[in-house]
Amino acid sequence: MRDVLNFVRTIRDPIYDEIRMTELENRIIDSPIFQRLRWISQLSGVRQVYPSATHSRFTHSVGVMYLAGKYAEEVFREDDDVVEKTQLARLAALLHDIGHGPFSHTYDDVVFKRVYPDAPHGHDVHRDKMIKSDSLRPTIEEFTKPQALMDIWEGKNYLLHPLIQGALGADRLDFMLRDSFFAGTLHFGIIAVNRIINNTTIQKHLDKDAIHYNWKCLDDIYSSLIGRFFEYKNVYFHKTSRAADITIHEMLREACGPLNLIERTHDLDEYTYLNEYSLVGEIFSSKSEELAKARSLVKDLFNRRLYKSVFEKIIDESTAENLGITVEGLCKLTAEESFIKKVEQYCNENNIVLENKMKIDSTYKLSTINEQEFQASNIYIYDPYNRIKFGTNSFTLNEALNTTTYITTFSGPKAYRSLFTLVRVYANPDEADTIKKIWDEIRPKADDKEPDVSVTSY
Repeated sequence: MRDVLNFVRTIRDPIYDEIRMTELENRIIDSPIFQRLRWISQLSGVRQVYPSATHSRFTHSVGVMYLAGKYAEEVFREDDDVVEKTQLARLAALLHDIGHGPFSHTYDDVVFKRVYPDAPHGHDVHRDKMIKSDSLRPTIEEFTKPQALMDIWEGKNYLLHPLIQGALGADRLDFMLRDSFFAGTLHFGIIAVNRIINNTTIQKHLDKDAIHYNWKCLDDIYSSLIGRFFEYKNVYFHKTSRAADITIHEMLREACGPLNLIERTHDLDEYTYLNEYSLVGEIFSSKSEELAKARSLVKDLFNRRLYKSVFEKIIDESTAENLGITVEGLCKLTAEESFIKKVEQYCNENNIVLENKMKIDSTYKLSTINEQEFQASNIYIYDPYNRIKFGTNSFTLNEALNTTTYITTFSGPKAYRSLFTLVRVYANPDEADTIKKIWDEIRPKADDKEPDVSVTSY
């Protein structure tokens, strides 16, 4: 057994300088089914706002592999099989996004929902299919079984899963560093990566081995989680980024049938060469009347002619719970009752015709610090000196939050843990100004007391 991995090739990377690869990794990276990730964007609609954010799933996947290796080398450094565990972690990290389709998560919402109707994230199911295919399985099986990788992704390998896909796993650390770098928002993506990784260890929690972060890097963890919150709010969920995603969503929906995207997704030989460049090229060059609407939407993307946000409101999860309704349901109800119906009523009374329907969009649930992510990923805090909880060295992030006075001081007792969603209404760009003028006239006076969160967004 070697003491270190046998690296055979190097990739230059703007985040980590040099990323070295083993022979196994090199052959997977050079396979057509992995090379396709060069043509799948990491951020999709975000580049309409942050024009340098044009990086790909390819570079992200290689970066996650690098960080997963660093994590495994640290956590398993005393184990005799540290090299094997490190290679397994790197391989799972490298392939974690292999299933993504053109325009990433938007493809999930439109195409994968039809391919795998029972799966919340279709690209994950497709990933499992791909690693079992003739394109990847023979290479993977030179080292391990595909099931070993699936066990990591599904959380059955409870030590490697949080290192790759946990709240501070390699996946999230890399996309925070990489996305903030290319978006130009480094002030949100400043993470003490080496300090966090170097203070990760395996300790007992309730008599079971679990991943722990040392108590002394709590401030680094807090800073990372808060930075991620603002990156989501100002980059991923920027109102214009979401407007671009709406356009892409409609484009894929219009093209799905005419271009046989469901059948071509099932066929991995076809899927290997189905990417954003080839798909947009097919739509734009087609003369088919079936793709006329999709072509128009492609032109809208090319011309940055996007939907405009005309209404925005924050929906708190606790409010939805008190009303006995889901957050998604409350978002839809709020948008319809508080805005859309009022505007439509005004139009009916004043003979104003709106030719296009307004669209409702809501973000994922957001929180500055969400301790549930740590518990769900089997991650805990290790305190060798019993500073937080007498009699034990292992405790939850929630226990750390409740006993860290300065966190509750500047955030409020539970403000930092409250989950909320941004709900917006978008209008066709030709009608947005008209709708805004209507709303200025009919807007309830009570709303004037609420700050417009859009004015604080980038």
